[in-house]
Amino acid sequence: MHTGTVISFDPQTGVGEIAVDDGATATARRSHIEGGGCQSLREGERVHFELRHHPGGAEAIDVYTL
Repeated sequence: MHTGTVISFDPQTGVGEIAVDDGATATARRSHIEGGGCQSLREGERVHFELRHHPGGAEAIDVYTL
């Protein structure tokens, strides 16, 4: 499990970016946000998640707010 801070999230497109605490960044998608019916993230919000790596970069999955 990783932790990080939301850099940005566009509720219209459902895509954003998370700064992983280890210094990397990961893409966040609405479809991977879990818990409480919340389908959006706020800038500066702390989250924990799993990482899935793709040729184009890292993607945050199973995203929960702290």
